[in-house]
Amino acid sequence: MQGDDVAAVQVPPDDRPGPASHHGARLGGVFDAVSRGEPFATDTHAAMDGQADILEIKDFNLWYGENQAIFKNSFGVPEGKVTALIGPSGCGKSTLLRSVNRMNDLIASVRIAGDMSLSGDSIYALGVDVIELRKRIGMVFQKPNPFPMSIYENVVYSQRIDGVRDKTVLDEVVETSLRGAGLWDEVKDRLGSSALRLSGGQQQRLCIGRAIAGEPEVLLLDEPCSALDPIATGRIEDLIQELKGQYTILIVTHNMQQAQRASDYTAFMYLGRLVEYGPTQDIFVNPHLKETEDYVTGRFG
Repeated sequence: MQGDDVAAVQVPPDDRPGPASHHGARLGGVFDAVSRGEPFATDTHAAMDGQADILEIKDFNLWYGENQAIFKNSFGVPEGKVTALIGPSGCGKSTLLRSVNRMNDLIASVRIAGDMSLSGDSIYALGVDVIELRKRIGMVFQKPNPFPMSIYENVVYSQRIDGVRDKTVLDEVVETSLRGAGLWDEVKDRLGSSALRLSGGQQQRLCIGRAIAGEPEVLLLDEPCSALDPIATGRIEDLIQELKGQYTILIVTHNMQQAQRASDYTAFMYLGRLVEYGPTQDIFVNPHLKETEDYVTGRFG
């Protein structure tokens, strides 16, 4: 907690004993505090202490014009793990995700306060080369967005931009990236065909392959399965588990079962505030806050 910045928030007692939080007591009334515009401390589980965080979000705020969308979010994303951002539609999950590689810079009305850092390097410091930053932070969007070119050229796009012309190097990048994306065996005999001829699930795996071709430190996934059928969704979830360890993955998902299956840690957001953050198993089975429990069990949202 941060002293004077944190309002005392109370909730009417219920007849269920609650587990102790990282801050020493069961907190509550979070939604009431939000409706009154009062600050509150994120309930960060003790298990998050001492993690090796590759990405750190520090008192991060974001406004669209006069409307604030993100309120003083602070948390770390552990290296080599999968962290899920969950919460109701419109709660700021995707806005926060896009802030990590500064995609929101493209929106004229956006302004921010606070900072983020990647491996200790400030993301929002003056003079940061955003193009170089995005090479370190790959991103895959909600709907597959392959470029209207061949499968091969989709994968090596960033290498082409960097001036790589050695075909041996490019061939190796294509095979390594498509193997990493679980797509090589399906497309190795038609690399010269249009990526737009692939199925939706294949296109999304191609986009993941394109993202990891640059060997990023962090991979951002913005609801990557929302446009896919259950079989394709299962393949993407399997792929996330295969990529974990080699890459740090931060995923936005509206699917509670997917968050449970795919992530190591889960952060619950509500109206731009980070409410509770901890190991996924604890968030879903033994959350500290009743608000978190109500959301993950489907009582609202």
